[in-house]
Amino acid sequence: MRRKERKLLFDYLPVFLMLLSILLSIYFMVPKVQEIIENSIIKNAIVPSVSKGLDKVILQIEEEASRVGLKELFQNKKFTSWLEDKVSIFLNDDVKYAYILYFDKDGKIRYLADFSKEDKAHFWQTFNAFDDPIKKVLKEKRTVVVKQSDYTGLWLTLIKPIKVKGQIKGAFVIDFSISKLKEIQSILNRIKEFILAVSAFILLSIFVSLYQFVRYKKNLKKMYTDPLTDVYNRLFMYDNLDLLKKNQYTTLIIDIDFFKRINDTYGHDVGDYVLKEVAERLKKCIREDEDILIRYGGEEFLLFVKSNPYSEEYRYNIIQLANRLRTEVSKNVITYNNIKMKMTISIGIALYRENTDIDQLIKLADMALYRAKQNGRNRVEIYDRGLEANDKGISIIKEAIDKNGVVCWFQPIYNLRTGKAVRYESLVRIVAEDGKLIYPHQFLNAIRRTYVHVDLTKKVIEFNVRTLLDNPKMRISMNLSALDIYNDDIIDYLDFLIINKKLASRLTIEILESEDIEDYEYFKEKVMRIKEIGCSIGIDDFGAGYSNFAHIVELNPEFLKIDGSLIKDIDINPRSIAIVKAIKHFADELGINVIAEYIHSEYILRKVLEVGITYGQGYYLKEPLPLRKRKSA
Repeated sequence: MRRKERKLLFDYLPVFLMLLSILLSIYFMVPKVQEIIENSIIKNAIVPSVSKGLDKVILQIEEEASRVGLKELFQNKKFTSWLEDKVSIFLNDDVKYAYILYFDKDGKIRYLADFSKEDKAHFWQTFNAFDDPIKKVLKEKRTVVVKQSDYTGLWLTLIKPIKVKGQIKGAFVIDFSISKLKEIQSILNRIKEFILAVSAFILLSIFVSLYQFVRYKKNLKKMYTDPLTDVYNRLFMYDNLDLLKKNQYTTLIIDIDFFKRINDTYGHDVGDYVLKEVAERLKKCIREDEDILIRYGGEEFLLFVKSNPYSEEYRYNIIQLANRLRTEVSKNVITYNNIKMKMTISIGIALYRENTDIDQLIKLADMALYRAKQNGRNRVEIYDRGLEANDKGISIIKEAIDKNGVVCWFQPIYNLRTGKAVRYESLVRIVAEDGKLIYPHQFLNAIRRTYVHVDLTKKVIEFNVRTLLDNPKMRISMNLSALDIYNDDIIDYLDFLIINKKLASRLTIEILESEDIEDYEYFKEKVMRIKEIGCSIGIDDFGAGYSNFAHIVELNPEFLKIDGSLIKDIDINPRSIAIVKAIKHFADELGINVIAEYIHSEYILRKVLEVGITYGQGYYLKEPLPLRKRKSA
């Protein structure tokens, strides 16, 4: 059980224990409540109803006995007959026995009169019961109520002293029938059953609620947890944005370096194992109760670190943590079925900023991560004002999108043997309000993985489709990133704008080989969707990094565009020449055309032709220009 789950359980445990203790208290209090109710009935209902009439009779007995004596009084038949009539008035069916006792000088107790309806005793008969209650009456000189046991057939006995000249000479005794007790107990038992039923219902409700709570937490955990790495997923972040905003979190984006090579070389099983192992190593370095680790993308993790941004050591502590994460991942190789892999990570950091939303902080951290990759990977970079100066501002991009400031310039791709342009590569530009051009390298990284990037891509698609409609003989190549292709909204928009297959056949989508391609099977499905629309596929910047030839075969592109870094120094670097020849040979075997970009001089052009490449582009041939200038050129 995780520490957070244990803490949650301990937080709610006192509540459940309190409810359970209340139920147990109610259960054990039922007999006590029963006794209280019974005593209340005796005190407030049974005894007063009899005592009121009995006290008057006793007062008359005491007055007469003070003149003639108590024993002598009851030898008078006229008096006993009168007394029997008086007593019968207040005796009811609940009274089983009623009699008057006499305490003689020898300490014996005798009957003076018996008003019972059955088992009557005769005058001066010895009475052999109630030793303790009689002693209590004699000692305390007051009325005593005695509860009887069930086997006597009685419920309780009321003993009222009779005083003659200040001394207790006898007692008036009334025995109440057990039937009255059973009637009262029946009522009390129904109350007890009701209490127990309510208690059982409450207890059942608690268990049902507890079960539902545990089930809810389990489902919630499952819903918010990445099944592969057992860390939080994106849904957790989106559903808890308020929590993240309330706390002063520092945002880190962690990317596994060259992870695509692992998948491509060893397969997804190995890649999945690496992801799980890296996640476990990251978790070792963070505070489970305070920091939040999220699997953000294929090989990217988001880490929100709870910190005090106003501390003097804040920046130092964050850098230390980032380096600790980096060291923990790289210090030991990862082994899977005798495959040994030394993994490294790059980390981008966005320090806490007041009044900055989470999406913006993620964007800033992503920009820092991008710089970490550019600077050689396996390093930590913090987003700072230097990076901010290169960021032309999302607001400028959004404004350009809203005000049709997104344009495309076109660079021709030539058949190098005939000198004719066979297609044009579309290159995006932003026209600011002051008319100044903003180039892709100045803003694309700033909007990567944001909704602004999606909106920009749609504008680029719209511009190129409109250009195709206005120029029926023109063919265009348009770049889409892997993230664009994964986005159904973008592909749906492309499908919506392409009005027929004839128009689609003049549009080629150039895919940049990228580590953003996380799942090639899913990626291939998206590429097939583009082909179904009617567009062809090209591979851009081929050979820049690790190129998976098997995947190229599966995608069956119309052309491979050799990365400019290989072409531009083909005249001085034998390695570049060898790689270009290998790519050309591979493409020829599959019947795929090859395009050389970055042809910047006549010498490079000759070298490209020597290798056997037919198609090319570059500033030596023609620089990118707006369409109207290109037509007038």
